[in-house]
Amino acid sequence: MAVTKAKKAPTEGAPVFFIMLRNMLIGLVSTVATTLMGAAAKGDWLIMLIYLRGKDGPDKALPSFLAPSTNGTAEHSVVDEFLEGYGMKHLHLFILMGVAGSFIIYYPVGGFWHWYYYVKRRDQAHEWKCQPNKFLTKENEAHAVMMGSFNMMLGGTLSGTIACYIVNGGYSRLYFSIWDYNIAYTVLSTMFVFMLNEFTVYWSHRIMHMPVLYKKIHKWHHRYIQPTAFTASAMHPFEFLLVQCLMAAPIFIFPLYAGSYVGVLLWTYYYGMKDHSGIIGESQWPWQQDVMFHDDHHLYFHVNFGMNTKFIDMMYGTVRKKDREYSEDIFYGFGREKTKAQ
Repeated sequence: MAVTKAKKAPTEGAPVFFIMLRNMLIGLVSTVATTLMGAAAKGDWLIMLIYLRGKDGPDKALPSFLAPSTNGTAEHSVVDEFLEGYGMKHLHLFILMGVAGSFIIYYPVGGFWHWYYYVKRRDQAHEWKCQPNKFLTKENEAHAVMMGSFNMMLGGTLSGTIACYIVNGGYSRLYFSIWDYNIAYTVLSTMFVFMLNEFTVYWSHRIMHMPVLYKKIHKWHHRYIQPTAFTASAMHPFEFLLVQCLMAAPIFIFPLYAGSYVGVLLWTYYYGMKDHSGIIGESQWPWQQDVMFHDDHHLYFHVNFGMNTKFIDMMYGTVRKKDREYSEDIFYGFGREKTKAQ
């Protein structure tokens, strides 16, 4: 009787080191892509540009292919002369870069992510999806892309304006050398702005769930009961701009190292993308909730308001409890007691 050799899996027999290296590289690429997608969704990838090149002025901050040459056209000269008079040199180019860059980064990364999970692995949804038996309708998918695109234009415009203002010497409390303040201050201020951001977003989010504001504004975002990466920035434009302004406020209030601010933004946007992905994922950090925490927020509506931690929800009693009933018409984050029939 002939012996048939079993086919080996692609990684079977491979050295453990190379398997670990491959998984590490895949994880690294995925993390970077997700972070860039999150930053692009809000237009705040420009803040990274400020950190890297902004201290040298508006001409150095722009990429060489965008920066006007010294012998540029009269039109460029007139526009820049006008804007420079208001301390906003190259404003139009910063806004162009903010909007165009966001679309160029966001849709290729988001498109691949959507294809890999929601198209290629749709039949295996029970293996990876938070709500495996439910998907957005085609109408809501299209609405999320349309609404998100509009808000990306707003975000790119706002971030481009802020970036242009700062690199032109406008007032901010950002500092670019870690030695401008001592190391202890930099570490403590970084932790402070992280927690300040958490409390600010928690309360602004919770206030948006008050009946009047929810029905008029925040409900736009909650039409996506099964969130995907494309729903992260799909919300009422007023709410989108409010969140952007709250995120930008610290750089005008107290001294903050630019690298720390960029780090907090990237952390926030990375987990913001993950939390809206609909893809099961456990956090590697003790203070960071897993993806299901925010997915439950969309499923049960008025509960789990936190963004990067669940400690604040625990503090105020707004974490979802299995013995409580939640629905779109049960407000204030505490649910109500389940009846015996339930």
